[in-house]
Amino acid sequence: GGGGGAAGDGEGRLEWEADISNRTFTPEGVFVVLEDGKFNVERARLLDKSRRQLSIDAQGRTSKFNEYTDTDVTLSSTDCLWIIAFRLPVRSTVSGGGGRRSYKFSWHAGNATNTSSRHAGYVVERLRYLRQTLQIWYIGWLGIEIPEEDQEAVKETLAKQFQCVPVFLSAEQGEDLESFCGQILRPMFHFVVPSTPHMCHAFNQHDDDDPTPSSLPGGAHETLSQWQQYNQVNNDLASALVERYNEGDFVWVVDIELLMVPAAVAARCPGANIGFVFNTPFPSSDIYRMLPARKEVLRSLLCADLIVFHCFTYARHLLTSCSRLLGIEYHSMRAGLAQLTFRGHAVHIRPSHVGMDSEAFLAKLAADNEHQRFALEWKTLFKDRHVVLGYDDLEPMSGIVLLLEAVKSLVRLFPSILGRLVVVVVAVPLVDAHGRHLHTAYQEQVEGEVSKLNAQHPGLVLFYQRRMAFSERTALFRSADMLVNSAVRHGLNLVPLEFVLCAAEKKGGVVVSEFLGCSRVLPGAIRSNPWRDEDLGRAIYKLLVQEEREKGFWHRLQEEFCRNNTVFKWALDSLLDMKKLRETALRETPDRRLEDRRSSCRVGIAKVPHSELSEKTLRLPAVYAAYNAAETRLIIVDIDLLLRPILHPDKTLEGAPMSKQEILKCLANIASYTGNFLFLLSSNSADEIRNWFPNMADLDKLGLAAEDGFCYKWPGSPFGRWDTRMPVSTAWKDVAVGLMQQYTQRTNGSWIEDDKVSSVTWHFERANADFGALQGKELQSHLSELLSHFPVRISLSKNLVRVRHLGVTKGALVQHIINHYNSRGGVDFVLALGDDVADEDMFKVIASYHKDVQYRVTSGSNELQEVKVFGCTVGKQPSSAAYCLYKAEEVLELMAGLYLQNK
Repeated sequence: GGGGGAAGDGEGRLEWEADISNRTFTPEGVFVVLEDGKFNVERARLLDKSRRQLSIDAQGRTSKFNEYTDTDVTLSSTDCLWIIAFRLPVRSTVSGGGGRRSYKFSWHAGNATNTSSRHAGYVVERLRYLRQTLQIWYIGWLGIEIPEEDQEAVKETLAKQFQCVPVFLSAEQGEDLESFCGQILRPMFHFVVPSTPHMCHAFNQHDDDDPTPSSLPGGAHETLSQWQQYNQVNNDLASALVERYNEGDFVWVVDIELLMVPAAVAARCPGANIGFVFNTPFPSSDIYRMLPARKEVLRSLLCADLIVFHCFTYARHLLTSCSRLLGIEYHSMRAGLAQLTFRGHAVHIRPSHVGMDSEAFLAKLAADNEHQRFALEWKTLFKDRHVVLGYDDLEPMSGIVLLLEAVKSLVRLFPSILGRLVVVVVAVPLVDAHGRHLHTAYQEQVEGEVSKLNAQHPGLVLFYQRRMAFSERTALFRSADMLVNSAVRHGLNLVPLEFVLCAAEKKGGVVVSEFLGCSRVLPGAIRSNPWRDEDLGRAIYKLLVQEEREKGFWHRLQEEFCRNNTVFKWALDSLLDMKKLRETALRETPDRRLEDRRSSCRVGIAKVPHSELSEKTLRLPAVYAAYNAAETRLIIVDIDLLLRPILHPDKTLEGAPMSKQEILKCLANIASYTGNFLFLLSSNSADEIRNWFPNMADLDKLGLAAEDGFCYKWPGSPFGRWDTRMPVSTAWKDVAVGLMQQYTQRTNGSWIEDDKVSSVTWHFERANADFGALQGKELQSHLSELLSHFPVRISLSKNLVRVRHLGVTKGALVQHIINHYNSRGGVDFVLALGDDVADEDMFKVIASYHKDVQYRVTSGSNELQEVKVFGCTVGKQPSSAAYCLYKAEEVLELMAGLYLQNK
């Protein structure tokens, strides 16, 4: 019956179910159970467990099918990690003088400077404890100048006792780099908009007789700009790695002092597995693009395999900058990674906040003999008052003044709290390379605000300007009711995590600025905008009156997070990601020798032969060999690939390798060579094409196609003789242009191209990238509705919306060309080069032709000649083309190679 069931009564008779109202379905794990009253109970699988496992391993992780790859990798003692940091995590002490100097070294996380925070130094130093798992080596500067006669002894001592490789810089070099980073890079990466010409000067090279450099901040050299000196130091640190690098080693580059190191390493160690760690914020694209070397820095960063941020907001800013400045889009992956492809090289972005070495911190806290003494002193000082603590560096980005403004709002909104509250502000001074205090003007401003508050409310604020020792600091953390962070912009700040580990007794809460990197990390932490002083004051009061039960609940979660998410877990997870992604890339590469495949993971800035990238890369020697063996050759090239390096040199990495006259000479030679049929395709009009080739010899021997194949001329035909593919109705053009005009009025920077017979195009490459893309999608949808009854095709590509007469495509023209030559004996060599969406139809036709025509009979000998077909996209991935190149400059190299073959 339709939906009923039947069951046996044990004697061979069937009993039919009268209705199905008693049927129930019950999910049980991966099964669904059908209960049908007194009828059978059926169980059905919801998931095929052979294809998808839902088991959980001992570490609480889901099965491999829920991760971005099923490659199983581990770290071993044979693995090696090279950590390149500007400053080695080593303290140097020099004694004696003249020729009797002696050096003592000890591990040291480093103090806060004008370029990096003490928290970043702490993370770099803690990584040495991973030596139980893999080899760890450091490369960096000692922070002092070592005389040449002492360098070998120092290098040997550091290598033997600390596994560190020192890079010997002069004191002037180190100061110049710190000055450049502290006054140019660090403010910009912390969202400070430059308002003085210092940035222009820092990136400009000055002549010896130019007096300007002497007035630059940091005392830049007269012959080199600060940017050039920065690159020199980066290259020196990269060279120290290259001398010692072994295939398969990991490389970690740390922070903005070394932004150009990934490019320098990748250029000389193309197989290096490079990670870059940002301990600072990354600015929004609107601010970042003010950097004169914006593209150079991005291209260097994209030589890394994995870029790690502590906050997704900053990772998103990098991705947006890559999109707007380099035209590179990203896509998300499983396990929280983002991926973008830079000239064939896959770059992965990992937002993951680092933790502390909580086990060592708590052990040190338990063994501290001075802790109780300081705790008693703080308790005596505070008496029974509530303690609100602010602990940060003495610099404008820490927002100490904003905290004091919030305290003013707190006592104004809740005056009853006076007398029961004390605010402790600890500001850690920052110094430069000479030990001079930085941000003195801000220091005076903070001191003034503290004085005003204490004048109005005596004893309300206790202000300390020093870096407290471990015992004193942790005792203060234990005595406080809460920690308040009011940072204007911070990347890495581990003070909230320290506070949580110390606050077990009072269950102190945390109020953090929403502009702090860890603002979304600690569960239960109250996020606030420090610029809204009343909101921050209310957040402080909320924690003061919070119930003990709620305090205990959130503190338990926060402490659990700090204990579980350690610096070691963060580092090991990042390294496993790097290894897993590399092994997956190698596994997915077609079978070749392993050493070749390992060196094939990077192209672009790194000078790696593209023939090593993958089997899909077009190998020029193979093209030349097929070209020489063929009798008749059909060559189809998108004309934009030949002219782009000349017309748009700003969009190329190395500039045009050939002049325009050399290109014209090369084309004339190829077109006139016996057996060659050369076609140049374009989306532009015939008149525009003619303007590109003024006074070119043998122009008539070229085959040309304009407007994506609507009109064309055969090789050998006069330039003025153009054929058309089909008659075109233009009734739809007025409708399309009218609608495009409306969008043009509402989209600044957009314009209409309506001088073609077969198409109308709306361009928005000069508009705001996001708004232009949004308007482009809307226009495409609107045009599809209005022109649904017209014979047109509407396409949306990266920077334009095009309405084209149906049937006018490059693919249709290429099919017509192939049919034409097939009717005349065919060709045994086909090369097609394109780079955009409009060329995909051509590649599909080429692929179909290659599938159908494997051989042709050569004239005279009646022998079978294999037809060689090369459909190649340039830059665009993925594509229907069988082969790929990555730069328009390589197309010129290919054409020049064909020219040489003819000789």
